[in-house]
Amino acid sequence: MGLRKTITLLCLVANVAAAVSQDTWYGSVTGMEMMYNPAYTGSSGEGRMSISCYSFLPGAGFGLQSVYASYDDYSQTLHGGAGLWVADDMMGEVLNDLRAGMTYSYHLKAGRNLFFNAGLTASVVHRGINRGAVTFPGDYDPFGGLISPPGETVSDAGSTLFDLGSGVTFSSGPWYGGFAVMHLAQPYLDDNRQDYNRLERLYTFNAGRVILSERTGLELRPSALIMLQDGNIITYLGSSASFRELVLGLAGWYVRDGFSAIEPSAGWNTGSLKITLSYSYGLSRGDVSFPGTAVVKAGLSVSLNNVEKRKVIHVIKLPDL
Repeated sequence: MGLRKTITLLCLVANVAAAVSQDTWYGSVTGMEMMYNPAYTGSSGEGRMSISCYSFLPGAGFGLQSVYASYDDYSQTLHGGAGLWVADDMMGEVLNDLRAGMTYSYHLKAGRNLFFNAGLTASVVHRGINRGAVTFPGDYDPFGGLISPPGETVSDAGSTLFDLGSGVTFSSGPWYGGFAVMHLAQPYLDDNRQDYNRLERLYTFNAGRVILSERTGLELRPSALIMLQDGNIITYLGSSASFRELVLGLAGWYVRDGFSAIEPSAGWNTGSLKITLSYSYGLSRGDVSFPGTAVVKAGLSVSLNNVEKRKVIHVIKLPDL
């Protein structure tokens, strides 16, 4: 690895360490609702498998990528939904965060047209470090180049920790909303158990509405989201529009440190198969000096339709994009 690239990665790792108590922001939570609020598990009333791939700051060349996959379904026997999810954040050549969890939500009909879900997720978090990709100042002699043994050591064994999260949702007619508290266990992501390595609690509030024009068949799904974690605030506002099989979306999001972006998206939804692509372009950068594109997402969702299951619950129509 060249010296210039090594220094760049060290700066990146320093920034990550400073914000290690915060979750990755994926540009939106569409398709990942179950990981942020387990109460949404089974809310579609059918078996649903989702896969998403993300590239962060692709113009900077840091190799920051993520992959997310999940499956959930509604069960009349359980009177709710059950699911599995896994997310892998690949933070360049140095850090790798792998998370996986199981979720369950209980569905309750509280009135003629009022429904509540209460959900719980149990998960594991594994942080891996590639020691071979890290060069400390003590490892480098300005005259002789790299020296051995290294001046500082970093364990490459990683750490695996247990975590919990819970949430509730409500739905009434075309309206829906939810609140969740994640990282109830607040796990430390390193063996030294310092405060900056602790995963702080994440509070998520979201709401939306379905607007359907029976005359034209056009369906709008506006939604809003607020996330709070360790003093950081993220706000998201957007809408998707569906006409026949074509889906278009436009959203914007803002991070408290001054980073904001606009996110156009497009997709194709046949009912059982959905393909989406979204592109977040940075409008203001705050203290971050990376140019251009913030997040690029490609997603695939496959639904196993079951009309009988959908009849016994109130289906929550989340944004398509």
